Amino acid sequence: MIDIERYSKLKEEYGHVSSWTIWGKPTSGIKSNVYDLSIFEDENICNKLNDKYVFVGFNGSSTHGNQDDEPWKNFHSSYKHQNDYKLRYVLTDTKFWGSYITDVIKVFKGNREESKEISTKIMMSKLKKNPEVVDENIEIFKNELSILSDEKPILIALGNHSHDLLKKNLDGYDIYKIKHYSNWGGPEKYKEEVCPILKKI
Repeated sequence: MIDIERYSKLKEEYGHVSSWTIWGKPTSGIKSNVYDLSIFEDENICNKLNDKYVFVGFNGSSTHGNQDDEPWKNFHSSYKHQNDYKLRYVLTDTKFWGSYITDVIKVFKGNREESKEISTKIMMSKLKKNPEVVDENIEIFKNELSILSDEKPILIALGNHSHDLLKKNLDGYDIYKIKHYSNWGGPEKYKEEVCPILKKI
């Protein structure tokens, strides 16, 4: 569980760009109900969350629309082609359920919208030309983690770009890598590839 003070502070400062690996149950198919945010209205929500693990994406996607209208909406997309459901499918009933989830790149020269990019290749090119943006976002990420817990959580990078960025810029953290859920393949294939790694953590 996480205490209410930390939860509230994360919600205030980072709720527009992060969330938790907890979702509503599917109601009409495996993709359904991923976007249901009513789960966060539960007065006992903090008892269902944990600060031991943090899943880390690379940067926000420009295809999922405005994430700023509701806190914790990130990774709970209503976009019809989203693949967030695959992460729900894999993490349900595991020790990773209720973990914190965020992106390492949140702003680009002070602009959140500029940090959203569907192509990681384009974003990597931007970062190479603007290395100060990486430094800025790593500091933001460190602050985010300090609010979550006084202990260093285990970081689970979603994909190569996030993993490489974390390994290069963070010391003293256990960092693992799993395939990003947006990659090609159905939920069973994703589970088959990801679960053996998660079982070792």
